[in-house]
Amino acid sequence: MPNRLQGATASGRIAGACRRAAPGPRTHPFTGMSVEDVPVFRCMSTGMGELLEHLWALRGLDEEVATLHAALERFPEQRRALEQRIADERGRLDRLKSRLGALQLGRRQIEKDIEALADQERKFQGQLPAVKKNEEYTALLKEIATTKAKRSDLETDVLVRLEEEEEIQAQRPGIEAAVKTAEHDAAERTRQIDAEEQVDRARLAELEAERKLQIEGLDAVTRGRYERIRASRDARAVVPILKGACGGCYRAQPPQVMQEARRRDRPLVCDGCGRMLILPPEAI
Repeated sequence: MPNRLQGATASGRIAGACRRAAPGPRTHPFTGMSVEDVPVFRCMSTGMGELLEHLWALRGLDEEVATLHAALERFPEQRRALEQRIADERGRLDRLKSRLGALQLGRRQIEKDIEALADQERKFQGQLPAVKKNEEYTALLKEIATTKAKRSDLETDVLVRLEEEEEIQAQRPGIEAAVKTAEHDAAERTRQIDAEEQVDRARLAELEAERKLQIEGLDAVTRGRYERIRASRDARAVVPILKGACGGCYRAQPPQVMQEARRRDRPLVCDGCGRMLILPPEAI
């Protein structure tokens, strides 16, 4: 016997016209229903058709609710991406400023060292006339030459730093413009995201209200089973039979199950994933 779902009508009006068969020995891990001999409600065809339509409508609501939840989850990530872009551009500018500041600070210190060497050189030059011995005169000239060479090396270092400072200053306007562009784009896109999120949340509220009415229309047993499957199966308790297979786990259904599905007198249960199976109306 194919697996069938214990159910009742959407409104519960025909509950008195149904009788329950004895349950089988094993239960499905997700639905709590018997895998070998699922409890069956033998009901009037009109009432059970009403239940299938009710479940099918509820499935459509839950599919749209799941889609909206997925869309809403993307909005925070989009905002983080915009913030990251701004942070990256600002980081480039900060690193440029930091490098420029370090170069300028180092250059100013070198310039002080150059001035100190120049003072020392002038001092040595002033001592030359007072030197009487050739050895002392030669030693003093050597000190002057050494000091002058050091000063020359430092002056070259200053020139190199000035060139790098100029290169950095030339890059700065472009990076500052990139920061402003990132900030402007982020502001524009954030307004769009906020508007899209507001629309989606409003639609979600409508769907949740409609879903509440639909789910309350089921009897307590069917409602509990539906919600239990939905909670354990990615918010998809009811799935269509597509090309002879479960629309949730894609497990092929045996011919007997397909025959039962075409009768549309009760929802079936997939042995693979435990979801309720309904043949789509257009497939009949």
